[in-house]
Amino acid sequence: MEDDTLKKRVLFETWLEAHRDAVATLAFSGEPIDRRRVLARLTSLAGQQRADDYVYVLLERRPNEETPAYIGRATSPARRWMQHLTALAAGTGSYARWRTRLLREGHDTARFDLELLVVGQTHLQFPPLPGFPTTIGAVESQLVNLAADAYPLRLLNDEGQGR
Repeated sequence: MEDDTLKKRVLFETWLEAHRDAVATLAFSGEPIDRRRVLARLTSLAGQQRADDYVYVLLERRPNEETPAYIGRATSPARRWMQHLTALAAGTGSYARWRTRLLREGHDTARFDLELLVVGQTHLQFPPLPGFPTTIGAVESQLVNLAADAYPLRLLNDEGQGR
């Protein structure tokens, strides 16, 4: 791994680790995504943090590493993820890529363990890039840029990746 790529991965992973207490499991490998359970867990996480805005990171636990798949922000993570999961189930438009990456071919079961880290503005401990702002929009942008540069798999995000 190139030195710059390694530094960016360390910054990304350090930020994730510091916020690990705000994680919800979407599904384990081979299981379908239980939308009611996910909604309950996201509602609980947001309720514990009581913030006006949240950043979230969808993570895949692949055999040799944890890989970011999607990074976004929302005022209501539960509402936003119900939209994502409904669109994933339909599998049309950009969500066809989501299905290919996240679900087993021909099935509605997860290819890997899927986790969602949800961090409210009030619980941000530090920015991913030292010295940068800690607003939700700034943190989202920093995380997208770090993930795009530090991991070989492209994020499912349509925007913010320079390649």
